[in-house]
Amino acid sequence: MKTFFNNILTALLLAALNVAAAADNGPSREGLRLWLDASDAGTLEVQDNVVTRWRDKSGAGHHATALGKPALLEHDFNGHPAVRMSGRDGFRVAAVAGKTGPITAFVVSRRTAAQAGGNGWQRLVSIRSGDIADNKPPNLCLSAEAKSDAYAPSVKVMSKDGIAPGPVGIGTVGGSDRLANALQGDIAEVLIYDRGFVSEGALRDVTDYLAAKWGATVDRKDAGWTRTGPLGPTPELVNASLPLADQQNQGGWIKFEPFSDEFNGPALDTTKWEPMRQWKGRAPGLFRSSNVTMDNGCLVLTMRKETVPEMAKDPRYHDYTSAILQTIRYTRYGYFEIRARPMNSAGSSSFWFAGGGKTWRIEIDVFEIGAKALGREKAYNMNAHVFRENGKADHWSTGGVWQAPWPLADGFHVYGLEWSPQQLVYHVDGVAVRSLPNTHWHQPMRLIFDSETMPDWFGLPKDEDLPSSFRVDYVRVWKRPGWEGVIGEEELDARSWEPLK
Repeated sequence: MKTFFNNILTALLLAALNVAAAADNGPSREGLRLWLDASDAGTLEVQDNVVTRWRDKSGAGHHATALGKPALLEHDFNGHPAVRMSGRDGFRVAAVAGKTGPITAFVVSRRTAAQAGGNGWQRLVSIRSGDIADNKPPNLCLSAEAKSDAYAPSVKVMSKDGIAPGPVGIGTVGGSDRLANALQGDIAEVLIYDRGFVSEGALRDVTDYLAAKWGATVDRKDAGWTRTGPLGPTPELVNASLPLADQQNQGGWIKFEPFSDEFNGPALDTTKWEPMRQWKGRAPGLFRSSNVTMDNGCLVLTMRKETVPEMAKDPRYHDYTSAILQTIRYTRYGYFEIRARPMNSAGSSSFWFAGGGKTWRIEIDVFEIGAKALGREKAYNMNAHVFRENGKADHWSTGGVWQAPWPLADGFHVYGLEWSPQQLVYHVDGVAVRSLPNTHWHQPMRLIFDSETMPDWFGLPKDEDLPSSFRVDYVRVWKRPGWEGVIGEEELDARSWEPLK
């Protein structure tokens, strides 16, 4: 009997621990190379209120050693501890990455009114190799503000490609024991990953975790607005030759047939479409052309649980195959509308644009949907990326998530993107759900449909949900007078691609 009660007690204790762990799952661990968390008192080594060492929670052993005398701020950062920098303090950390590649840094910080003043461009995170300034490639520099004004608790994010391994500075320039551009403010948490965050939802997982934990706002290169709540009245499709969002044709739209397709033929139109040539898929799912089919007037992209011989060539790919299709040619600007139904699994269903030349690379994600990913069944994820600009790798993104009032896999809906020289406007069933100024997306891109495994964001799909299919009833595209039509690959590096007036 005693053993019986001991087993019950053990089970209850384990259950309690599991509940506690679930309540604070923390940030994504994939690629996490440095995690400094002031709320975890066990990570701070303190003498006379001076933090001498800040221990790394990532498991990588990249502990931070103090420069100067950063102070422990016990309970004044929205009720949590933080580390206070006086402008004469900082931390140094050994290189967190083993090779040149992408780095993403998240920092929770603030500057009170009493701390305002001093030099501008005070550093939060700096990675510097060699004698090159930390704000020049291949280094990384995330500053608090251009000026030294006060700011409320905020989550600041920077993601860049092509960053060389180098010493890290927290609150100061990296690569030196001498303090430079030192922070006058408070730091609560630092996360550094040796990967990029291409998916808006994966990035939002981290920023939302930090914002909720510290009572902070997220400070990103993010302009415009995203709808909150239901769509309200939706327009009726009276004229299929016009966008659902503009049935009166106030935009002066002209149908653009080279990128339009009703998918009513017996086979795919290979004068318009081709598989992607440069990418095999997001591991572990391998793109396979046999997963792109036509059925009952729809384009069908299918994800399967299967092992195929091609996987033996690359161990990153296993267990899953998926699908991708892109236009052969490029274009820029237009109204792009599809009627589609996402797959009913945790595999992604995506409608996006991508293009790149020698000095630039950009992307617009009209949607990335994981319609059976736990907690994301109604999440309509939108994003726009800049990966390379003027020959420099400088990845940043601006995204938003609209919560639909229905599970997105329940049926077909109409999704649209108005891509103009002035703005990007995302539509669902003819109603705008996000709008932002077009500050960077002026080069030509291909239109792309795909399904991917996204284990870091949606998790892997359940076996019982596969195979699952993303179905596209049609794609219809319109242009305004004066906008370019089909653009060939040979033109990408031949022009500067200034915005049309």
